[in-house]
Amino acid sequence: MPRKVIAAIAGPFDDAPPAVDGLVAYSVHRPHPDEPPAQPLDVAGVVMAWVEGDAPLEPARWFDAPVTAYLVDERIQIEWTRDWADGIATPAIEQLAFVPRIPSVTHEQFAEHWSERHTPLVRVHHPGMARYVQNVITETLTPVTQELDGVAQLYFRTSHDLHERYFDSEEGQRIVFEDVAQFLERGAGWNFLAQETWIRSSRVTA
Repeated sequence: MPRKVIAAIAGPFDDAPPAVDGLVAYSVHRPHPDEPPAQPLDVAGVVMAWVEGDAPLEPARWFDAPVTAYLVDERIQIEWTRDWADGIATPAIEQLAFVPRIPSVTHEQFAEHWSERHTPLVRVHHPGMARYVQNVITETLTPVTQELDGVAQLYFRTSHDLHERYFDSEEGQRIVFEDVAQFLERGAGWNFLAQETWIRSSRVTA
């Protein structure tokens, strides 16, 4: 099973995959051109790499810019069919969220609640969401300034789905926020609205 690395890059970088032994898939996530910026000023984008084999992972050596990188346990909770080729921007808006847990729960409790209790609420109360991936951080691969526990990938096909159909109702929003407060430190991490492009994929496309 390939290991998944998520890296935030603080400086210019190109789309070409780094020369990494065992690299089987690679995606680039840059600020979406049609959405207002929300990411930290030093974040130029995020890359995700799936690497096979047991060789040490050294993402700080992959780029010429400073990198903050994590090894994650990828949990795809809502999936779609990808029918566009590598190199073409994903026809959706991706909300990326780098999140910490609340101090009163352990990392293991955070991960369990996120996957087992929060996911069913997402499926009910986020009608505009087309794809949902939870990435539980298992190891930090570079020095970090803030301890985080997960990276969420939320995909919306259209701006309308993102801005008008994010929640099914005010009651649904209340339910989701109340649940989030039990495991997630809202407002303590960072996020941005991204445009994703698969540069190399192990998936079969039409």
